[in-house]
Order: sequence, then structure tokens, then C-alpha cells
Amino acid sequence: MNMSIFLAYLIWSFVLGSIAGSFANVVMYRVPRKESVFLTRSHCPVCKKTLKWRDLIPLVSYVFLQGKCRNCEVGIPFRYFLVELIFGVSFFFGFLVLVSYGFI
Repeated sequence: MNMSIFLAYLIWSFVLGSIAGSFANVVMYRVPRKESVFLTRSHCPVCKKTLKWRDLIPLVSYVFLQGKCRNCEVGIPFRYFLVELIFGVSFFFGFLVLVSYGFI
């Protein structure tokens, strides 16, 4: 496999993992509260404002907003960032394992 393509796949696997982690956060938050996972937009649990698309970019939004809601500035728990990061790193290393065993 070409090195530049390999690096692109590594980055892509991390990004996909972060997106999966973001969705896992949605499921972990909404299912116990019996909220819809698919039918409602993401919102701040305190001020109830609907989040904009730029507030939903995994990892980047948390850092850019300094862990606070854009509207009410209440802190967003660090666990959301951590779950997205763990999923991203897991997908990254999962891809490396698949490549090293010749599955890809």
C-alpha cells in the first residue's frame, strides 16, 4: 500500500472513530432519558438551545468552545471529549491491527 494512502486511511479511521464516539455519547445520554436518538436535534441540557453544526464536530468543538456551551456557557462534561477520543484512538489502532495481519 502506498504510504500516502496508508496515512490517509489512518487519519480517516481516527475521524470515523471520533464520529462513532460522538454517536455513542448521544445514545448514552438519550436512551436512559427515553429520548429519541434519531428524531431530535442535539441541544444543551441546561439552556435547551439547539446546537449548531459547528458545535457538533467531534473533539474540535469541545476544544474550540473550551468545554462550555456556546449559549449559556455552562460546562460540558469532559467525558464527552474522552469518549470521542477513545473511540478515535481505538479505530486508529484497529486499522493498524487489520493492516498488520493482512486483512487490508
